[in-house]
Amino acid sequence: MPNNFFDKLSANLTNETRKLTQKVKNSTDASKLMSEITAENKNIQENLNAIGKLYYDICKDSPDEAFREMVEAITKSEQRIAELQESIKIIRAREPELVPVPDAAPNMTQAQQPAPSAMVCMGCGNTYPSGTAFCSVCGQKLVPQYQNPAAAAAAPAQTAEDVQFQPEPPVSEAEKSEIIDAEFTDIPAQEVNAEPVSEKPQFCPYCGKKIADSSQTFCDNCGHAIS
Repeated sequence: MPNNFFDKLSANLTNETRKLTQKVKNSTDASKLMSEITAENKNIQENLNAIGKLYYDICKDSPDEAFREMVEAITKSEQRIAELQESIKIIRAREPELVPVPDAAPNMTQAQQPAPSAMVCMGCGNTYPSGTAFCSVCGQKLVPQYQNPAAAAAAPAQTAEDVQFQPEPPVSEAEKSEIIDAEFTDIPAQEVNAEPVSEKPQFCPYCGKKIADSSQTFCDNCGHAIS
């Protein structure tokens, strides 16, 4: 009795194992056959495509009525592809719109550029010939701005933000004294001793420079207000 039980159990286990193994083998063999079917379908599709391409090349100018619509659609697509390819060539060949580059002055460094000489007032914007130190209208210190008096006269009124300030070397007290002494020395003796006239010449009470215009309110040499 016991022997029959174990023999039966062993037989059942063997059968179950064989069933499982057979299922795996069946699935594997079926997958191989499915792969072959896929390959054959692909081969068929490639041949159909080749037949269609061959037919199109041979009969595209006079296709059968059943194929006329498809042939015309292919021809139209080929023409559109050719147009797009030409457009791509044109786009790739386009050049950017460049900004003109001004020519630099040949062989001239910034240090060689002529320095401004005519003067401009940073307070009211009036311009003066070179050599004038202060504005005769508002008394502000003048700074060099223009290359010559003609350019200064033609330029519009300036503000402090517009002025390209050119710093001047500091003037010592001795040099200031020499300037004031020179201004007094330049006054002609006959002008000092001349008989009074209807319009008496005016001089700056601080530096002694003669006031050329009676409408001046500030000395253009030292910048002090004229009383």
